[in-house]
Amino acid sequence: MRVTWATDQGSPARPNEDFVATALGAAVVLDGMSIPMDLETGCVHGRPWYVGQLATRLLAALLDHGQGPAAALAQAITETAAAHGGRCDLSHPWTPATTVVALRVRDEAAEYLVLSDSTLLLDQGGEITALTAEGSGFAAADPRVAGRALTGSVPLGDLRRAALLTDGATRLADRFGLADWPGTLATLAERGPAALIEQVREAERSDPHGRRWPRNKRHDDATAAYCEFS
Repeated sequence: MRVTWATDQGSPARPNEDFVATALGAAVVLDGMSIPMDLETGCVHGRPWYVGQLATRLLAALLDHGQGPAAALAQAITETAAAHGGRCDLSHPWTPATTVVALRVRDEAAEYLVLSDSTLLLDQGGEITALTAEGSGFAAADPRVAGRALTGSVPLGDLRRAALLTDGATRLADRFGLADWPGTLATLAERGPAALIEQVREAERSDPHGRRWPRNKRHDDATAAYCEFS
């Protein structure tokens, strides 16, 4: 599995709360839940710290092929909760939380996990499937949320391409109607993840006040990881 990726923060006024990590046939993309900057969360570390901790721990757990993706996510959530070191109120209603998309090559299959509203695109010989899990909850401090994630596998021999996308990177297709999923994959294949994100930014700049496409943020953090399989 060959992976290329790009990420871009939505505003210079706040840090990028997306995170992407990849190694040894596995990739993860997370999108931290955005809340007002001055809202109390009960966490002294901050959302970017939490998202980075969970992403790297999830990637490490996925590299242990003895457990499935949901078990890997549950392990990562538990380990990240412990990493707070008892200094944070993890029962706080605004404790840091994140969406999760993960893909792992294992034996002759590609296993996946999707939690909340980020998107996984799978291209199986020209048949493209878009997977999201809106309403499944966000990963926060309770490992039981891993049981609500959308999980599955596809035969590796059938899989040509895949993309792991935060909702800031899917706006062209699922909100603005300026592209479809085949077109999104084509842009990723021909021009790369950074070009896809720039197309999103161009569309956002053309509608700065959200009159054509109402949205709660003019620019959202955007991350795309593109995978090719030989």
